Amino acid sequence: MELSPRESLITLNLIPGLGSVRIQSLLEFFGSAELALSAPTQVLAQVPRIGPRIAQAIAAWQECTNVRAELACAEECGVRVVTIIDDDYPAVLRRMGDPPIVLYVRGEWLPSDGERSVAIVGTRAATPYGMNMARRFGRELADAGCTIISGLARGIDTAGHWGALDAGGRTIAVLGCGLATIFPPENAELTTHICNGHGALVSEFPMTLRPARTTFPQRNRIVAAWSKATLVIEAPQHSGALHTATIAADYYGNTVFALPGQADKPNSAGCHALIRDGAILCSAPHELLQDMNWLGAPRQLELFNSDSETSDMPPPTTTDCADRDNILAAISAGNDTLDVLCTALGTSAMVLTPQLMRLQIERAVIPLPGGRYRCC
Repeated sequence: MELSPRESLITLNLIPGLGSVRIQSLLEFFGSAELALSAPTQVLAQVPRIGPRIAQAIAAWQECTNVRAELACAEECGVRVVTIIDDDYPAVLRRMGDPPIVLYVRGEWLPSDGERSVAIVGTRAATPYGMNMARRFGRELADAGCTIISGLARGIDTAGHWGALDAGGRTIAVLGCGLATIFPPENAELTTHICNGHGALVSEFPMTLRPARTTFPQRNRIVAAWSKATLVIEAPQHSGALHTATIAADYYGNTVFALPGQADKPNSAGCHALIRDGAILCSAPHELLQDMNWLGAPRQLELFNSDSETSDMPPPTTTDCADRDNILAAISAGNDTLDVLCTALGTSAMVLTPQLMRLQIERAVIPLPGGRYRCC
């Protein structure tokens, strides 16, 4: 079977046990994926990091891979396949020592997604406090123009993604499995919203590969590389979130932030260890924005810039926003979180978030821990 350069790279990525590091070795040794696939076993075995067993698997690629079926599966699932030789491969990932050779994408990434990008990571077994804080950080950072990067896992990852969507912002979900199935399955609705103009699902794994213990650490390195800052919210010792933070700091020189928690809680141990080791203690989104020199008027506040001659946005109409007095009355009545306020006022988070920010600027309300608000 004659394969194109792209198809040859995808085929190498399909061979079990190979991975991006070994594929890089093959490309450096042979100069192209096509030559690597046509090489005899004894020559393949001489390539650094390959060895006899992997060499036999590569030589038998026609028996264990089917690139045409893989591409057909991707097309059926609405997934685009991008290889490292393609022009639209994310530039931010090219700096990696072991960049993914193939990326499967549902939705769309933008070049700007790598500019103000924040990884929000943490435990799957998050507390309500951790979930509220992750969603708050995701929402307020996305409203300030940041792209939220995470791994779609249960707990903190999920809350961070939803927070970005609350603000109508952008988020990239890097999965530890193939895109033919969504894992965890309860995040199917979340992925639909992400792909509907708010970001992308991304994986380096073949379409039908199931999640495994080894796939999540591989996923973490992409999350770390795609972000300029990494925020850890609730992470016990030896968690995957700490692995992501370590890669971000040690390999890419990224700034690592950690949200402190209760000293006697296991979920706080990892964050506190990071802070002891030099991570920046962060208790509110504006602190991260300030430390990253990203402070500025949140983009949603343009809604209130009706006096600006340069603004392209019309002032909000009565159908676009809730009345100021109604917002304050709803908060006073105990509807003190964004989700509850949206329900009480019959409006969306995308509309309500900038109004709450305006009320904070006016010092009519103040934010409280746990994503709550209180009237002044």
